[in-house]
Amino acid sequence: MATLDQLDQNGSLVRIDVELEAGEQSWRRIYATPDFVQWLGNDLPNLETTIVGGDSEPDEQVDAVFHEYVVGECMDFDRRFKSLSRTPDLFVWEFKTPDIRIFGWIPEQDVFICCFGDHKDEIELYSRYGLYMARTEYVRNNLDLDPPKAIESKEYEDVLSDAN
Repeated sequence: MATLDQLDQNGSLVRIDVELEAGEQSWRRIYATPDFVQWLGNDLPNLETTIVGGDSEPDEQVDAVFHEYVVGECMDFDRRFKSLSRTPDLFVWEFKTPDIRIFGWIPEQDVFICCFGDHKDEIELYSRYGLYMARTEYVRNNLDLDPPKAIESKEYEDVLSDAN
């Protein structure tokens, strides 16, 4: 078994660095699977915004939500950051932007591991929420991460602390 830092060092996970502005500090951390990093670099830039997304492109939306998360802003539970429900509970969470959904889990407070991302319209059209939740659980179960691998709670204060 390994820690998050060890998994980052051996390439099983990749820490996502967010560009900070003057005076900002990292409050939370984001890691991703190598497959998610490929999706970020290859697929996300080619996705188009919808009327809901307005003037911001999907990759700009993801940059913004990752920035909010890392600097410790309140994530406006259920609008930008949400626990997904399923029976049995898989403890999968999602980042939400107007156009994009990102699925992952929380191994410790203020740490998110990204597994999968997709366009919101595609997920809804093809009813992929269950698929992404099951795939996220599979990745988590097969990752050589020290237990407990996930915080088994749906409560915001159990998984996130705010910088303010």
